[in-house]
Amino acid sequence: MLVEHIVWESHPVPSTAAVGNIGVRIGRVGSGSPVALLVASQHGDEGPWGTRAIRKFLESTDISELKGSLRIVPVANPMALEEGERESHIDKEDVNSCFPGDPNGRHTERLAYVLAKHAVDGVDYVIDVHGGGSWCINCFVYRFPGSHELADWIGGPFVRDGSDRTNSLTGHARAQGAKAVWIEMGGAGANEEKWAQRIADGIRRALGKAGVLTDSGLPEVQSVFAGPSKAFRASMPGLYAPVMGEDDVARVVPEGTEIGRLLDPVTNDVIETYTAPFPKTALTLLRPTLAVVEGGEMIAALSGVD
Repeated sequence: MLVEHIVWESHPVPSTAAVGNIGVRIGRVGSGSPVALLVASQHGDEGPWGTRAIRKFLESTDISELKGSLRIVPVANPMALEEGERESHIDKEDVNSCFPGDPNGRHTERLAYVLAKHAVDGVDYVIDVHGGGSWCINCFVYRFPGSHELADWIGGPFVRDGSDRTNSLTGHARAQGAKAVWIEMGGAGANEEKWAQRIADGIRRALGKAGVLTDSGLPEVQSVFAGPSKAFRASMPGLYAPVMGEDDVARVVPEGTEIGRLLDPVTNDVIETYTAPFPKTALTLLRPTLAVVEGGEMIAALSGVD
């Protein structure tokens, strides 16, 4: 198994006066080319699901299948993961908007610098694993110019065009000449292991097609391109009651299909109703459980498909 051959490095990043430095662990295996980076948990509120998927891939792949080399960062933002928050409490900065970082900056800028220097720079392919986390489940892969094939090889239910941000990890990698994709799949729920396995299979398939590994032989999975997107947010505080739940993620439904309702938390009267906005609406991100929400909080993100 690849996991048995990884050599781990720990790179210090200053955190707080009480804690001192924290270590960002970067694994390496192989010495050939091309070079691929697997990274997860940039955002702590997305939990351990991406890390779990990477582990599944590493456990199911033999060292004899490696042609190039791998860099692995299962936990890119340790403080945020520990807190279960999108950003660390230290400076409340999104590490995925801080690249290439600053070695003399604040905590998150220094973290981005370590990741850029020791993990990103010099790679040929980047697979950046995100997910829904504890509050939502999603099911798509962001592609960028030059990485359409890589995104297709992942085999998510849907692919979407990602925003071309050079200050993100994938944007920084692309500026260095790498091909990169950004996975948004899975989240907490009864199907979390199935999503992790689907991501693991997608990583194996993609790295085989890219020449980092031998060809996997896994069957190709046809992704559907998701075009225009609409995000639903609560207009006011209330109780969100889903109509479409965990098992509905990745479905395509007709326009007008009810997705969920915002209720008065005291009377449970309906404040507003959310419905599918496109003739063919892909359920790309859903909040699947009953939840108290604040005004402006995300309810769902839906996309139109042909």
